[in-house]
Amino acid sequence: MTTRRQLLRYLGCAALSLSGIGLGVYTYQRGIRLPTLHWDPLAHSKQFTIQGLGQSFGTDLIQTPLSGASDEKSVNARFRAFAPEPSLVLQPEGPSEVHISISNIASEAVLNYSPSDLKISEISSNSKRTLSIETGSSREISLQWSLPQYAAYTFASIGDTGGDKELNWCIERAHALGAKFLLHLGDFNYQEGDYQRSIDAFNNSPLPVYVSIGNHDHHNNGAIYQRFMDEIGPLNNAFAIGQTRFVNIDTSANILPYGAGQRGALLEQLAADNNYAGNNYADTVAFTHRPLHDPSEDSHHDIGSTGERDWLVASLKKINAKTLLSGHIHIYDRSNFDGIDNIIAGQGLGHQDLLINGDASKMVLGHVDESGAVRYTAEPLAMPMEAHCHPRIDPVKDSLRDGEHQALLKVLEEACKD
Repeated sequence: MTTRRQLLRYLGCAALSLSGIGLGVYTYQRGIRLPTLHWDPLAHSKQFTIQGLGQSFGTDLIQTPLSGASDEKSVNARFRAFAPEPSLVLQPEGPSEVHISISNIASEAVLNYSPSDLKISEISSNSKRTLSIETGSSREISLQWSLPQYAAYTFASIGDTGGDKELNWCIERAHALGAKFLLHLGDFNYQEGDYQRSIDAFNNSPLPVYVSIGNHDHHNNGAIYQRFMDEIGPLNNAFAIGQTRFVNIDTSANILPYGAGQRGALLEQLAADNNYAGNNYADTVAFTHRPLHDPSEDSHHDIGSTGERDWLVASLKKINAKTLLSGHIHIYDRSNFDGIDNIIAGQGLGHQDLLINGDASKMVLGHVDESGAVRYTAEPLAMPMEAHCHPRIDPVKDSLRDGEHQALLKVLEEACKD
C-alpha cells in the first residue's frame, strides 16, 4: 500500500523530472546565456500601442519610452529604427492629429505614404524625423522610408567608445569621413551615466548608428538586456542595402547551446535565405562585439570558447560572410581566421594616441562599390585632447608620469582645465 508520504514523494520526483525536461527543452530552444545565466530575451514585437490610435504595426522599429528623452511635448509615440528602411502602419479610430518621432533614419531616406491625400508633414533633423499627421477618417495609414540606390558608399565601424565625449567624437569623425552610417561594435557603458548619454548620442547622431551589444552593455549590477532592447535595438538582426547584407550578431555573453536562441534562429534563416532567388548578395558583412581570436600571445580576450568560436565561423561561412567586424580588444588588428577576415576595431577611447603621442587609434571604413562588394581601410581616429577630459582618463595619465611623456601630459592637463 502506498502511503501519503510516498505518494507525495513520487509526485514531487515526477514534477521535478518534468520540470527538468521542460528546462532542457527551453534551454535548447532559447539558450542559456553565461555569465549571469540570463535567458535569451524575447524578440521585439511588431505591434505598437500609440495614444489615439488602434493597434499599429511596424518593421525594423522599436517603440521607445516617451518619458525623459523628449523635447517635443506633443509627441504621441517615439520610435528608433534599427535598419535603414523601416515601415509603420497606423490604424486611426477616427479624426485626430498624431505626432510621431522616429530616430536613426538616414537623411537621404525618402518617406512614401498612403493614402496619397494624407495630410502629413515631416521635419528632418540629423537622423531624426518628426511627423505630424491629420487623420480625417479611419483609413489605414502606411509609412515607408526608402533609401536611394547608391552607386557606391562608405560606412564606418568602431567599438569600445564608452558613452562620454569619446563616443560623440567617434560619431562626429565617422560623419566627417563621409560614412553613410556607423556600426558600433559594443561597449558604450563603462561608467555611471554612460547608458543614457549613449542613447542620447545615438538618437541625435547626424548619421544612423547600428549597435551590437557589448559585454559591458548588459551589466549594471545585474543583467540589463531589456534596456538595450527597449531603447537601442535587437540583439541580433540583419538588413541589406542593395547587394550588400549586414548581420548584427550578439556575442556579449556565451550562449549554450551555441546555435540556440534568437542568434541561432537568425543565422539559420539567413543561410536558408541564400537559396532564394534574388538573394545573391555580393558581400555579407557581419559585425559583433567579441572577436574570433586574440592576436596577443599573452591573453585570451576573444569570444570565450573554441566551441562557440568554431560554431560562429561555420555559421558565417553558411551565410557567405567574408568579414567579421568586432571590438572588445582595445586595438586595431586585421587577420584571416579560418577563412574569415576578422577586423578588430576596438580603439574608440583613443588611449593609444596618448600612449605613443601619435595617430595609433583607428576607425575602420568599409567602401562599397557598385556591385555591392566591400573593401576596407583604417583611418586615424584623430581624437582631440579635450575628448579625454573625464575621470576615466586618470589611470592613463598616471602611466604617462615619467620624463618621456611629461610634455604630452602637460598638453592633456591644459586641455582639461575647464
